[in-house]
Amino acid sequence: MMRDVARKSLVVGMLVLCLGVCTTSCISGGSNLHLTVPDVHPGMLGEIPPEEEWNKTFGGPNLDDAAYDVQQTNDGGYIIAGYAKSLGIALWNPWLIKTDSQGTMEWNTTFDYYALPSVSGRIWSVQQTADDGYILGCTFYNATLQNSGETRLGTRMTQGFLSSTVLIKTDSQGHEEWNRTYPGLNYSWCFCVRQTSDGGYIATGGGNASTEGSPDVFLLKTHPDGSLQWLKTYGTSDMDEEGHMVQQTTDGGYIITGMSDCNYVMDWGTMWLIKTDASGTVVWDKKFEGATRQVRVGLEAYGNSVQQTADSGFIIAGAMDYMGCLLKTDANGNETWRTTPFLNDATFIGYSAKQTTDGGYIATGNGLAKTDGFGNEVWNITIPQPFTAAQQTSDGGYVIAGSSAGYYNGDVWVIKFAPEPGTPALSFTVTGGLGVHVKITNNGTTNATNVAWQVHVEGGILHRMNSTENGTVDIAVGETKTIKTRIFFGLGRIQVTAMVGDATKTVEGTQLLILSILKQ
Repeated sequence: MMRDVARKSLVVGMLVLCLGVCTTSCISGGSNLHLTVPDVHPGMLGEIPPEEEWNKTFGGPNLDDAAYDVQQTNDGGYIIAGYAKSLGIALWNPWLIKTDSQGTMEWNTTFDYYALPSVSGRIWSVQQTADDGYILGCTFYNATLQNSGETRLGTRMTQGFLSSTVLIKTDSQGHEEWNRTYPGLNYSWCFCVRQTSDGGYIATGGGNASTEGSPDVFLLKTHPDGSLQWLKTYGTSDMDEEGHMVQQTTDGGYIITGMSDCNYVMDWGTMWLIKTDASGTVVWDKKFEGATRQVRVGLEAYGNSVQQTADSGFIIAGAMDYMGCLLKTDANGNETWRTTPFLNDATFIGYSAKQTTDGGYIATGNGLAKTDGFGNEVWNITIPQPFTAAQQTSDGGYVIAGSSAGYYNGDVWVIKFAPEPGTPALSFTVTGGLGVHVKITNNGTTNATNVAWQVHVEGGILHRMNSTENGTVDIAVGETKTIKTRIFFGLGRIQVTAMVGDATKTVEGTQLLILSILKQ
């Protein structure tokens, strides 16, 4: 029983999805929740967070509709996947929603599969396919086994129902073309599916072929029609493992992230990264642990999201030491850096991470955060609800999907952000001569206005020199402006402190009557 409850909490705590959705008739065009944008100084190091373009909520009367994935589609709209309690005939009905570029619903469909048989189901992953249809990675909860003589698998169940992996393929309007179950995954759950370069599909999750033993990570490869091509599992007989995301890599193999080494008693998981070749054979695998190795209830370390980066390495979002984590590796899975607690916020669990066109990264948790290429925070937009899916859009903006009222309680909340505003990138030098000269250059993407500057000179014989000048200056993109201080008199060693925006430089030198000679 305790293992059952623990794994239910894993569904809630790890993917934290539950984004409410709705029928066309109950669409709300906005949300009564608002964003909290921190005061990020748009100076030389910080950038300006993007502005909201629109936000939409989708939900039914039961307050138990949810979305787990969102992606931009080829027509500029968005596809949202999850489940609906307010629609369909099952307890939870897999639900697919298509919107236009402004977030207005175009169509929606549910998939009610009592014939599998099942009492409910959820779509954890969606991707638009090469034919403009959609592939859905689903978990269905089977009613027929709950009272059978078989020993129930102590793994992902909802109200005691055994679960199974189902892939569904639809056309461009969400009409089902086929659905597939797999004999080797009779007791399993699917968290991610992606189309492969050969037109088939790759999926990952956790589970077993029977009710015996602990669940393993599975990697499922299918033909274009969804029929089984091969199935691999990775794990041990005495620990629980599961895969949370898979992606085909540039060499034709696959990268998986998830969790290993969990027994829900004394061992609460490690972040696991597995690299395979094109046939699913392991090339290498890496496990990442936190520094504290505390033992307390709750998953300690796991990976939720993985993406191959432009340098052939990998970026992982997940948790470490029970806190959010963003972890970067090289092409061989060796850690190059990590940020934990994630963005200095222990509640900001990393549910999704993607590399952006400028070489940085976006990550979702309780909002949206942007980092540079080394994991240093550039800006963040905090929201008091968990957001689990994000993508940079074709216009350079961002879309995120999350819950309007916490886990399993509320509606889907989808927010579209505009491209990031231009950011000044200022550099400056300090030179001497007749007075002190500060040369400021703007190499950014927008004009810098009202840039504060200050020059302070002190020293000389008996330290009698003490002079300060300040002001503001506007500097256009690509422009260099020179601030010239007044001429001052003195003899002896001096120290010049120049401040431009939020940066400071200190230079020493010698004053000879009215001539400043500074050392660079």
